[in-house]
Amino acid sequence: MTDESAEFLHELRILCARLPVPQPTWHPYVPLIRGCREDFEYALALAAERPEVLERAAALVEEESEPTLDPGVSPELAAAYERLRALPDPDGQHPFLDEILPAVKAMRVLLVALSQVAAA
Repeated sequence: MTDESAEFLHELRILCARLPVPQPTWHPYVPLIRGCREDFEYALALAAERPEVLERAAALVEEESEPTLDPGVSPELAAAYERLRALPDPDGQHPFLDEILPAVKAMRVLLVALSQVAAA
């Protein structure tokens, strides 16, 4: 793994760790958020084993268009991507907006990179 890939993986792990999982008593989407966080952790574990995934994810971050996942490549990745899509976007007044939005984007990019590398 290159130094750049290792640093990128470290940054992704930080984003994942900062993704807040709220208390079930005050947030209606706790199970979905928890599932997405677990999906993100699993995707990070897969990416750590395949540096080409990290390289592809870094390239996707630079692209202008929104990356999309091919659901036919992996049912497991497609299910994780759909869980992420089902998570409602927090509104502009959310107290953890600065943690949530970058983590969600990073997870989306990582899932797409995993699917694209698997398809190649």
